[in-house]
Amino acid sequence: MNDSRGVSIPFANVLLLNPADSTLVLGTVASDDGYYTLKSIVPGKYLIMGTMIGYSSIYSPPFDLISDYSANPLILSEGENLEEVNISVAKPLYQQKIDRLVINVESSIVSAGGSALEILERSPGVLVNRQSKLISILGKEGVVVMINGKNNYVPVSALIQMLEGMRAENISSIELITTPPANFDAEGNAGFINIVLKKRTDLGFNGSFSLSAGYSNDYITSNNINLNYRTEKIYLFGNYSFSLDGTNQSMEFYREYIQNGDMITTETFSERDPLQRNHNLRLGMDYQVTSKTMTGFTLNGYDNRWSMDALNSSLTTVNKNPSFYVDLLNEEVNHWKHFGVNYNIKHNFTEDHFLSLDLDYLYYRDNNPTSYENIFFDGDRNFSNTQFTRSDKFTPIKIRVAKLDHSFMWNAIKIETGIKGIKTHFENDVKVETLSSSVWIPDPGLTNFSELDESIYAAYGAMDFIINDKTSFKAGLRYEFTDSQLVTDTQGKVVDRQYGLFFPSIFFNRTITENFNINISWSRRITRPTFNDLAPFVILLDPNTFISGNASLQPAISDAYKIDLGYKSAVLSFHYTDEEFTIASFQERIDEETGRLIFEAANLDYTKTMGVTLGFPLKIISWWRLQNNFNLVSQKVRGFYYEEPVEVSLNNVTANIIQSLNFSKTYTAELSGFYTSKSFFGTAIYDPVYRLNFGLQKEFGETEGILRFAVNDIFDSFEFRGGTNLPAQNLRTRNLFDFSARTFTLNYSRSLGNKNLKSRTRETGAEEERRRIN
Repeated sequence: MNDSRGVSIPFANVLLLNPADSTLVLGTVASDDGYYTLKSIVPGKYLIMGTMIGYSSIYSPPFDLISDYSANPLILSEGENLEEVNISVAKPLYQQKIDRLVINVESSIVSAGGSALEILERSPGVLVNRQSKLISILGKEGVVVMINGKNNYVPVSALIQMLEGMRAENISSIELITTPPANFDAEGNAGFINIVLKKRTDLGFNGSFSLSAGYSNDYITSNNINLNYRTEKIYLFGNYSFSLDGTNQSMEFYREYIQNGDMITTETFSERDPLQRNHNLRLGMDYQVTSKTMTGFTLNGYDNRWSMDALNSSLTTVNKNPSFYVDLLNEEVNHWKHFGVNYNIKHNFTEDHFLSLDLDYLYYRDNNPTSYENIFFDGDRNFSNTQFTRSDKFTPIKIRVAKLDHSFMWNAIKIETGIKGIKTHFENDVKVETLSSSVWIPDPGLTNFSELDESIYAAYGAMDFIINDKTSFKAGLRYEFTDSQLVTDTQGKVVDRQYGLFFPSIFFNRTITENFNINISWSRRITRPTFNDLAPFVILLDPNTFISGNASLQPAISDAYKIDLGYKSAVLSFHYTDEEFTIASFQERIDEETGRLIFEAANLDYTKTMGVTLGFPLKIISWWRLQNNFNLVSQKVRGFYYEEPVEVSLNNVTANIIQSLNFSKTYTAELSGFYTSKSFFGTAIYDPVYRLNFGLQKEFGETEGILRFAVNDIFDSFEFRGGTNLPAQNLRTRNLFDFSARTFTLNYSRSLGNKNLKSRTRETGAEEERRRIN
């Protein structure tokens, strides 16, 4: 990097761009002699941009990268003397890469002031079920959530609360990884969601804060602050967020069945007044021990409390004649606390050879007390009696993880190996009591204490090499051994399971022409039962409707195949997944002895999923751009109901269209629409869902911040309606879950600290983290 006199320009910014749409691929900083190096780049067509304060920016001609490439020197011309120059490269909202879809959160106006969960709800192919606490991608459940490339091991029951507590202002991007390679855990049929948090590499102090207030059918607020301090040796970082959401919720349950020749129906309405309060804290330090060794630790914690008052009313009929009514007053608290610590040390022997060790300890605790006041009436609405019931579920979880990764080059082949061990101890203390003559009497059928100990040991190996200038190949094999033991005080040892399995994966990439390439992948996955799904417990929705655990659950095994065709910025993907013993949560079952409706996780026989995904940008005019994402999924499910086979199939279409409008340099807007047709949750089928969002943004300058206004779910349409219709199995249900409302949000954010800080110039292990963010 030189000036017009041929003198080297130190510390100039170097950006590798995609010539088709000028999106940023990779960035670095020139050394003090003006030289720079960009590494780990996929073969393709690129151009280089050079920038420096006080100089005019310069672009190289587009070039084809096949192997190593030496670029001609970029000559920067001296420009006007400015106090400050802001260089920005706009990223598209969605970027399709070889093995993942990247959602650039910073590019979305409507995401400001929102949460990670709300971003996922608007993402292509993603469906969030807040009631069953499940997230599915492309019609498949079993998603694993990671933070900055590391598995967070958050219990599924706490996943929704955790994602609601993560503010969009702290997130750089979210990656949807549907065919993970061997160095990823084999857990999760649907793949991984990797949340990449913002991380600065400038020397000195910087940070940002965001304040947000809004209204749905009640007041909401979300606020966060992010601070960073970096020297040549030490990097300190931390962020804290607080949110409060009082959005009202509603649920409806309808079921009918034949008992002793009579038609029995039960209809329940639930109006819920909840309050979600989340505190989230993340602190950490990285220390550059030597030029080749980096070590550090991260502390994570949250205190998330969900409380609710609910009024439920239920009517039971016999042959269409009212039999009895029940009014249920319900108070519930679900209070999750978490503390986690990670220690990491990474040593780079050479530029292409490193050894990395991670040690994690995670502690979760859930306290879930609930009280019920059941007021019974006869069929003529005459008062009968009142029943008081209370339950408590206390759940501590301890997880220990050790992971060692090794990567090196051997004859132009990248070799990756690693080992990993996970130990988990889970307790579930459930008490259900009924008030009788001023004395609380335990219900022996619903009260129990259970403990689960699980150990998972894993080892993997993978190789990645370029066959020729247009073809690359990657293959890996992972082995995992699982030992699970579940003991209850009422039934003794109910799970004693040991099994070892191999999980192969293959990736193939071929560049056909300058603008056209093809990727082919296959991987085998496992979905283990969650701790809450296994542990016996009961949550009462009304006197005849329960949520329960299922200790007989087996792990599910799946094979996923995928073909990606890329043409310029458009991607067309074909995928197929064959899963055996699918674990389907929130499945409905009628207890034939009591007539109670029970929701529980259950193993299906199989789930076969075939789909097509199409994503492409569209430029209408210079200030109006669209990102279009469409998914077509065809699914066939076979399960059992009281050992009777049940087989259903369904086609699902999902569309997600984002319109970006740039009215001026300081005014921008975004209009997004999401739609999904009928979809599966196990053997239950739910109706189409759609949502429309709008956002407007005003930039006041680097020192004054950004103001955003957004309206999410404009038509208040995002709700789940559906159920099960199996006449042959004497089961017909219809349910409604409405957990959101039209929401108006006003958000203000700005940066803190020096904007003209010099960046680090020495490449270390932290450079890899920066490339992951970019």
